[in-house]
Amino acid sequence: MPTALDRSRLHVEGSDDKHTVIQLLIRHGVPYDQEPWPEELPVIENIGGVDALLAGVETAVMTSTGRAIGFVADANFPLRSRWQAVRDRLRRVGVDAPDSPPICGYVGTSARYRSRIGVWLMPDNQQDGSLESFIQTLVGETDPLIAHASAATDTALTLGATFGLPSRLKAVTHTWLAWQEEPGAPMERPSRHGTWAMIA
Repeated sequence: MPTALDRSRLHVEGSDDKHTVIQLLIRHGVPYDQEPWPEELPVIENIGGVDALLAGVETAVMTSTGRAIGFVADANFPLRSRWQAVRDRLRRVGVDAPDSPPICGYVGTSARYRSRIGVWLMPDNQQDGSLESFIQTLVGETDPLIAHASAATDTALTLGATFGLPSRLKAVTHTWLAWQEEPGAPMERPSRHGTWAMIA
């Protein structure tokens, strides 16, 4: 039976990312709804922000001997810079990551540490964006609340809301979440209007 240190790991930026990834996996039949998680499944770790995730890439690879290690982070703006930050850290520990992120996500190997390494940049490994960008692609096109949340967010800015424009998409997404059956529930919760119904 593997110990916690023997298990493969997936590093994510924060709690929203962790819960969203878990819910997606459950929707695809991976039994993360069991407690404790089956020992053959990777441990999904909330690292506490992108800076901490990036800072830990090299150590995570060096301590992953014989296991898989994955990283999920927001691409943000621009994706090219975020990928370069990840790629450079991987190359410093002997992982030959490419100059651009592959469209289907990066999966490589470390001969030095005998491990597999995977990287995914939200929303789709090709565009600038974030977890919230990904979530909005899953909102049903007929859901009238997402357009209303967007308009309400813009109105809030004119009334003195203090979030910056780079955080606008996050504000829209969380406004939309506030109007669901369980207001303020995290992003892994399904919506009656079908956010997670879009995941097949």
